[in-house]
Amino acid sequence: MDKNPLAVDLCKVALWLEAHNPGEPLNFLDHHIKCGDAIVGLAHKEELEKGIPDEAFKKMPDDDKNIRAQFAKQNRKQRATACKREFFYRHSQFSRVEQSFADVSQIFSSFNALPETSINQIQEKRTTYQTMISGENWRLLKSLCDIQTAQFFIPKTLENSGAIVTDDMFRQYMSGIRISADGLSAAAGMARKNRFFHWFLEFPEVFAKGGFDCILGNPPFLGGQKLSGMFGQRFLEYVKYAYAPAGSCDLVTYFFRRIFTIIRPGGFQALISTNTIAQGAAREGGLAVILSQGGAIHFAVRSMKWPGLAAVEVSLVGIYRGKWNGLCNLNGKPVAQITFYLDDAEITGNPYPLIQNADKSFQGSIVLGKGFVLEPHEAMNLIEKNPKNKDVLFPYLNGEDLNTSPDQSPSRWVINFFDWPEEKCREEYRDCFEIVEWLVKPERQLLKNNPDGIRRKKNWWLYGRNPISLYRTIEPLERVLLIAQVSKTVAVDFTINDKVLDAKLVVFSLDRYKDFSILQSSFHYNWAWKYCTTMKADLSYTPTAIFQTLPFPQNPSWETEFALERIGATYHENRRRLMRNAQIGLTKTYNQFHNPRLFAIDDDLPEKEIEKQFGKETLYLWNHLHRTLGTCNFNQAVADIAHLRRLHQEMDETVLNAYGWTDICLAHDFYEVDYLPENDRIRYTISPTARKEILNRLLKLNHEIHKREMQEGEAFEAESQKIHPMDDERQLSLFDN
Repeated sequence: MDKNPLAVDLCKVALWLEAHNPGEPLNFLDHHIKCGDAIVGLAHKEELEKGIPDEAFKKMPDDDKNIRAQFAKQNRKQRATACKREFFYRHSQFSRVEQSFADVSQIFSSFNALPETSINQIQEKRTTYQTMISGENWRLLKSLCDIQTAQFFIPKTLENSGAIVTDDMFRQYMSGIRISADGLSAAAGMARKNRFFHWFLEFPEVFAKGGFDCILGNPPFLGGQKLSGMFGQRFLEYVKYAYAPAGSCDLVTYFFRRIFTIIRPGGFQALISTNTIAQGAAREGGLAVILSQGGAIHFAVRSMKWPGLAAVEVSLVGIYRGKWNGLCNLNGKPVAQITFYLDDAEITGNPYPLIQNADKSFQGSIVLGKGFVLEPHEAMNLIEKNPKNKDVLFPYLNGEDLNTSPDQSPSRWVINFFDWPEEKCREEYRDCFEIVEWLVKPERQLLKNNPDGIRRKKNWWLYGRNPISLYRTIEPLERVLLIAQVSKTVAVDFTINDKVLDAKLVVFSLDRYKDFSILQSSFHYNWAWKYCTTMKADLSYTPTAIFQTLPFPQNPSWETEFALERIGATYHENRRRLMRNAQIGLTKTYNQFHNPRLFAIDDDLPEKEIEKQFGKETLYLWNHLHRTLGTCNFNQAVADIAHLRRLHQEMDETVLNAYGWTDICLAHDFYEVDYLPENDRIRYTISPTARKEILNRLLKLNHEIHKREMQEGEAFEAESQKIHPMDDERQLSLFDN
């Protein structure tokens, strides 16, 4: 089935070409190949018992405020008293639905047995099918399903008042009391426009037996933030309700959920997905829910390049509905189980945000306006013209500068008016203010009229988002640690605290080498790759999912902290010297760090031979060093990178000791890692066995710390109640306030 009518017709043609028997007519396929929206509509007849949900009356931009509020209040009141009529409803309503479905499924089963070996038989089958889907029982069920679904899509306006159906009206129609013609026609119109698809009604003979045996598919991918733009806000609110607890996530997530509900117990689904299916909101609203509802992942390829032209990484996922007793296949290897992270971790569950990590990680400033950004010479001219302008002119560091510049220096400057009022900025910094007024203000006026857009239009001289809490938190620090939000290196570094930090940076209010050691270690690297989301093949660093959940070593001794400080300082200084001498940034440094074919080379070896023997990455470094003035020679760079690997190994061992897990053998070497694209999987890192064990222990430690923090919080609250007891009257007064 497909939402596109042309795709449905092409499917029929393809099947006729492939399976046509010479001398016989083309088969009738309308009852097997359907057109509709696979995720908008009902899966099972039992969903009709839910009536009209209150979520159908959630406020939308095109609603009339008063009309919507009136119907929302009416529906809530009706649903609140529905329990008093439950026996009547089940007796008079759903028995009617059950009987109608039984009649329809019996007719469809008989229909499937009709012969189709002649043109007359094909025509008779087509006529019979049209009669079936226009019969009274089928039309009753179709109307009920359409009415329930349509309430999410009908604008709550005065002209639509007669077409809106609330819970009591819907249940009366189920009981045999006719609904208004306006309500029926509006629902039917919405169903045609949006191609509502009710699975149990379209394939009644399948659902009479519990659902499909197997479903294969390549569902569409579309990022959660783009759904409302593509399909409208009403579509987004519908799927968020229908597939709760899924929120705004990739479109493919809703297909995973829908398909799982329409396969029978003991059935299979096997789907191609974007590789974000095991990440973030898609994982929480998709695979995690499916496994909690009795599904089991028995086959998965975590990440592979799409074989076509599209530059996208995909996952392959096979799911069984029930308890899977056999071996599972993960990335081509047998494993005992596959989790909703598409790994075989022994300890399952999600990590918790930890109180001890709160208020230590931040996203940088969303400038939102090219007019704020200046070339260095432009900033210097403004300062020379009026030294006071230095108050609002700062170096501007972004993720690209951090990862590509050998010394992580900002390539541009930026105007920053903090959270100051317009009058102060205009009067005291006229030169800078006029630049922003001329270049930024017109851009801001083009923003949408949503709450953020309206605020940003009104405060056009201020950044789109300027995290004042970030700059206040790091103000006492001379330097801070930071990481590019999107990268494949997960490389952290320090920067002097005199800059505006871009939104594509994640900033940590940490300034010690011991913190650098942990965040640059393989522990943080692997934790980040497990709990991140990805952008194409790169890691997208989300502080809430990665840093706030990362359990740091607990109560380390001063000897341990000293060891972390020492190795962190040594590693950082050697890496800094290497990048300066070779004139390469963090990304290029770690490309060579993970290059297994990087060796010393004779100076007289031809370029073609270098590429043949040592690969393109090695050739890049060779050419760069030979063509860039002031750099070290190639073999010196090779030796420095080998030394950095040894320091990284020492740093990982020091972090391992800090956690007290000295029984783990890290076994550093070059390994293929399954969480990266097929063509770029070799990394110098800890062994897969060590990685698995460390991730298990980190998750266990996270759960232990979270449990302790919750217990301490409860104890503190109980103690506070003893110190400041409240009488009932004071509590009620506070509640009222």
